[in-house]
Amino acid sequence: MATNMKIKRIKVPKFKVGRYSLNEYEVRNLMVEIAKGERPAGIVVTDENGESATLQPNGRPDKNLYGFGVAAQLTIELLRIDRDKLK
Repeated sequence: MATNMKIKRIKVPKFKVGRYSLNEYEVRNLMVEIAKGERPAGIVVTDENGESATLQPNGRPDKNLYGFGVAAQLTIELLRIDRDKLK
């Protein structure tokens, strides 16, 4: 039985770290490694718009980068839907 599902396509954000192109999960993992002290702080991450941020000793970037909000916004939307169903 074939179904005709239309699925919204979402472009996965990519980031540059040196010569490497990383996805959001890979950058977030890098942030955790820095926070744990497994990698040095000061690594520069560049988003698709050419904006750069430096990863601080706590693992967080020193400014917002385009693309980090996609997963967070979807999670917040799910929580909002759950909350509204409880009303």
